[in-house]
Amino acid sequence: MCHRDFVAFFFLIFREAIEAIDGVFVPARHLIEWGYRLQDNNRTATVSARFHLKSTAAIAYIAWQLYKLDRRYSEWELMCYKADLGEYHLKRLKRYIGALPVFAEYKELTDATSRLHYAKEGMEFVAMPSGILSFNRGRHPDGLICDDILRDPTTVLDLTQLKKIESIFFEDVEPMPKEQLHVFGTPQHQADLFHSLSKKAAYNTGLYPAISDFGRHQTLWPQKYDYDWLMAYKQRVGDKAFNKEMMCRPVHSEEGFLNQETIERISLSRLRNYSAGKGKPKLKAASYAGFDIGKKTHPSHLCVLAIDRAKRLVQIHSKWMDGWDYVDQVAYIDQAIKQFGVCRLYYDDTRAEFESFNEAGSLPAEMQPLVFTARDKFALAGGIDRLLTQQKLWLLRDERQMAQLLNVDNELKSVETAEGHADCFWSLALAVKAAEEGSAQLIWDF
Repeated sequence: MCHRDFVAFFFLIFREAIEAIDGVFVPARHLIEWGYRLQDNNRTATVSARFHLKSTAAIAYIAWQLYKLDRRYSEWELMCYKADLGEYHLKRLKRYIGALPVFAEYKELTDATSRLHYAKEGMEFVAMPSGILSFNRGRHPDGLICDDILRDPTTVLDLTQLKKIESIFFEDVEPMPKEQLHVFGTPQHQADLFHSLSKKAAYNTGLYPAISDFGRHQTLWPQKYDYDWLMAYKQRVGDKAFNKEMMCRPVHSEEGFLNQETIERISLSRLRNYSAGKGKPKLKAASYAGFDIGKKTHPSHLCVLAIDRAKRLVQIHSKWMDGWDYVDQVAYIDQAIKQFGVCRLYYDDTRAEFESFNEAGSLPAEMQPLVFTARDKFALAGGIDRLLTQQKLWLLRDERQMAQLLNVDNELKSVETAEGHADCFWSLALAVKAAEEGSAQLIWDF
């Protein structure tokens, strides 16, 4: 049974090594789920809380491959952010292997403490460490495990470095293994590698925060980290560190201008994204808008805000324009202005994309250009912050918009993703500025 089943191997055999070396093994239900996911899928991506045995599960899986030894030559690789982290985990694994009687008949063929090379009955098994930024691209192991390849223990990686790692992964790492590829780690950004993997059908993905239900006090590993322990830990390390380490919140979203909780709170599923289609508006009232211009690399985004009876700004329209020609963008804006009664629309004129339209007099009169300076950007972002403080901003609940709003850090920088470059953040900021400077008294009924 243990030959065929990784879960049985982990709980019946490998746990003996953990108890012999570390002194204690506390059973965990999530390890059973991880085990079946690993053995039943050639590609997995697992995001989980700190202290919940991600790395231990990874090296146990390598030990199971050694235990099975079902081919003449089997090669595996353990890739971390830096090679020395992989070396550390393989040293741990060698200690565990040395403590288990089932491996007594395996002949060790290397004196290296951070590399596995065993033989038994004419069959060999090799496991080597590597780092995501320094690995040998010529190797093609049977299986590859990536453990915390986005995490540098000494610093939070910047957005450029995260995108570099993602590019290396898809271009060089993903084609490496002949059969299996399993990724473990902690998300660093709302649109990082783990976000990309979650969109790929080839990967079985799983998210395992330490607390699954705050209201019911349900935790991932109650036998070791119950709700009270986790709350005490939260008090020691603070909210941001707790959200990063235990709740699997992307590091950069915790350092972002807007945080996850805020965006969740103000994004309402009951709000309707009204159509800008031709025809008479169903509601006669004034509104304000902002437009962030893009075309090829970045999409354009239009945000329209209206004022409700409580004097709050409510988003009534959101439109992404991926790859649209400028002529079509201007035509759509003109249509939206008429449909929603937009009395002022600010647009980003930093790169003067609409200059020819402006010179030709073909832009709607309601459109007003604004050239971004660093000072202007912080002033625009401050408008959003003021409304949030006053609890006077409601947005449409849209996953793409929510992700891109998180894609802005405290320095108002953002990373380029397949879905945008925080374009909706700036269209929202421009719409807020237009509304703050407006004087229309007409309100929308919702």
